[in-house]
Amino acid sequence: MNVRPITPSDINEVLKIEYECFKYPYPPSLINFLYANFRESFLVAEADAIAGYVIGISDDIEGHIISIGVHEGYRNLGVGKALMDHILDVFNGRNLSYVRLEVREGNKKAIRFYYRLGFRRREVLRNYYEDGENAYVLVKRLK
Repeated sequence: MNVRPITPSDINEVLKIEYECFKYPYPPSLINFLYANFRESFLVAEADAIAGYVIGISDDIEGHIISIGVHEGYRNLGVGKALMDHILDVFNGRNLSYVRLEVREGNKKAIRFYYRLGFRRREVLRNYYEDGENAYVLVKRLK
């Protein structure tokens, strides 16, 4: 498996994975905006096909994981961890202090995954998602 920056030919596969993974996926217009503006921290994992993606953005202090998704056929094979390891390396290379992400309160599997990577809960965002579910803000110190 190879983790690399996204290319224009990957966009449609990323959109398919986004729609497969999330009840309320980001619209194609946002994915295209993120590709156009944050290409260096928009990564894909490639095996025999696009297995997953991660999108991150940052300022001078903080990295923010916008979305991570793994194709159903590649789950539990280390794709998500490889993507997170690579995006954390990108953020470390920018000398950022920490990285954050939001995760559904009910997504226990994802929460356990992020905790294993060293993330910790900072706060709860009430009614964060369209369906009213809360989000946990998870953070990981980089320095």
